[in-house]
Amino acid sequence: MRYNSILVAVKGTNIDVGSRVFLDAKNTRTEIVSRAITTGGNITARGYIEGNAADVKGHLECRGLILGETGTIYAIPELKGNLAGIDLSHEAAVGKIAEEEVEYLMARGLTKEEATAAIVRGFLRVDIEGLPPMLSEELKKAVAASEQDVM
Repeated sequence: MRYNSILVAVKGTNIDVGSRVFLDAKNTRTEIVSRAITTGGNITARGYIEGNAADVKGHLECRGLILGETGTIYAIPELKGNLAGIDLSHEAAVGKIAEEEVEYLMARGLTKEEATAAIVRGFLRVDIEGLPPMLSEELKKAVAASEQDVM
């Protein structure tokens, strides 16, 4: 089972979301992936994986990007292992766009705005396997609309 979240919080927005997975059967797997961007709003991104059976595997990934001078992102990963033989992991990172990345793209002819937009697009890109083509297209439109809000 895989869960994906793409969050964008503009000024005045408060978002608190998350996923909880209980791995209760032998050899089960899960992955929780969250991408969060704030341009002034507040985001709490929660993830919880609990391993309750032998040979289970779970991974939790939460990445946040702060654009602008205000906004807050709380990344709250939780793992609970209840027996030997499980493999649970997490990674969380919150930060801003590295100026070196923007400068690198600008040196190749992009404006600062184009470079920032390209980095945001790459950050928001989350491949979701098995989506029907129509739903995949709607997701692309939503990400594109979010880029406009961010810029």
